[in-house]
Amino acid sequence: MREVFVIFRREFKSYFASPIAFVFGALFLLVVGYLSYSLDPNQAASMQGFFTWLPVLFAIFLPALSMRLWAEERKLGTLELLLTFPVTVKQLIAGKFLAALTYLVLLLLLTLPYPIVLSIYGNLDWGPVVLGYVGSVFLAAVYVAVGMLFSSLTREQIVAWLLGLVMLLALTVIGIGAIQIRFSDVVPAWLIAFFSAISPFTYFSSITRGVLDTRDVIYFVLFCGLFLYANALVLQAKRLKG
Repeated sequence: MREVFVIFRREFKSYFASPIAFVFGALFLLVVGYLSYSLDPNQAASMQGFFTWLPVLFAIFLPALSMRLWAEERKLGTLELLLTFPVTVKQLIAGKFLAALTYLVLLLLLTLPYPIVLSIYGNLDWGPVVLGYVGSVFLAAVYVAVGMLFSSLTREQIVAWLLGLVMLLALTVIGIGAIQIRFSDVVPAWLIAFFSAISPFTYFSSITRGVLDTRDVIYFVLFCGLFLYANALVLQAKRLKG
């Protein structure tokens, strides 16, 4: 556990040692605030616009955050050094993953003024809002895990970002009901059901409606675990290769 904390602290500090944390955070908060409210004038006391746009914004922004987690280490030649330390691959992944997720949780906390202001000027139902934030943490965890995997596959950060962007946008879009209906005449029903079952957007939307189903939690845990496990396999192969 101490090794995980050391890696976590090193990685978390690195966000604030460069402008990345401030630029990324400011840009994310500005965009999410604008899209959540300026483009939806009818949502007087609802956070639905915020949670509707969040998966798409995560799909765009989070690969930019996670692209450096391993790609930068490879480019600087420090990944080989990390892999020689007396820590396991699982501990390395856990430390970096928790650092990125903690940073995102802090960003989500900075959006709390949005619902607070809405509750002042309208009768905001806090139940779906609280669960929406819980779902947002689950969603962030899955997207970071996906981004980490692609970051481990290349030393070029832009390549890692593009791969993560395409993958996450695809996973998000195939779960949007309006898009599924649009293509229902040309895509078999079983394929649409399959897309819906594998898309994080489906389970995130379920949580934001105010119901925390154990199936949603299990999905996020298994999906996140799958990509972190794949990440471990990639790093383990690099360690064995030397």
